[in-house]
Amino acid sequence: MNSGPVFVDALARFVFEHSAVRGALVSLDDACRDILRCHPYPAALKRVLAELLAATALLASTLKFKGALVVQLQGDGPVRLLVVECTADLTLRATAQWNAAAEALPRDASLAELSGGPAHSRLAISLDPKDGTPIYQGIVALEATSIALLFEHYLTKSEQIDSALAIATSDEHARGLLVQRLPGAGADDDATWARAAAIARATPPSDFFVDGGAEALLQRRFADDDLRLFKPRTARFACSCSQERVANALRMIGRVEVESILDEQGQVGVTCEFCNRSYTFDAEDARGLFEAPAAPQGARH
Repeated sequence: MNSGPVFVDALARFVFEHSAVRGALVSLDDACRDILRCHPYPAALKRVLAELLAATALLASTLKFKGALVVQLQGDGPVRLLVVECTADLTLRATAQWNAAAEALPRDASLAELSGGPAHSRLAISLDPKDGTPIYQGIVALEATSIALLFEHYLTKSEQIDSALAIATSDEHARGLLVQRLPGAGADDDATWARAAAIARATPPSDFFVDGGAEALLQRRFADDDLRLFKPRTARFACSCSQERVANALRMIGRVEVESILDEQGQVGVTCEFCNRSYTFDAEDARGLFEAPAAPQGARH
């Protein structure tokens, strides 16, 4: 491989030539920064969100799907709810709800510490096709100490694909490396897989932040292997909220509830939990949501 351009906000897949082993490399820069700056997250929560963004993007790269891959954590600890979403187009967003106890946690606090422990929390990975077909959901046991290991165990046990991950964060940047032993691999692939997995897991965080492209990192880590790197895909932050979606949500809560809010506040304000964008409806616009559109002039009844 030749040295490529700087690898920023992108995901690239690669394969080991002549072996049933594949991999993916992700870099989240502006995307990670923009997501983390939507809310004043505590240091430990910022780090966890950054790692989950990288891990979710890597997991999404292994799937053929339309819609969104959603990772959701629920618990009774300092972080009550956490959601990370990655679409098939590699658009990402995330949000979390936390209390004051999260501010006191060290930056390297585990996901289990943030959520209140394995007995009191639940980590789910869902594939939402967004087309009305059933949502597939898998549960991840919060037993491992790192997010990389959590996702490794999920892929190995739930998806039946031997996997190895490394994830690194720095400030508001996230990086991730995934290698997998493909289904149907034989004994001839064992040595390549064992070496690739060991190298991936042993990747030092500093290696992810050396200048150069994806090819440069892979050349450093897999110097003795013949790799084929596919064209990178752009990863970015994007929120699916809109004035129309908020209007539909207000219609769902009903006229009575909206009138109650108007009586109390004089307007209806809604803030997106993901991007923190605010939407405001004055009394006329709010009440107009429940009015039937006027019939075209001359229309028959």
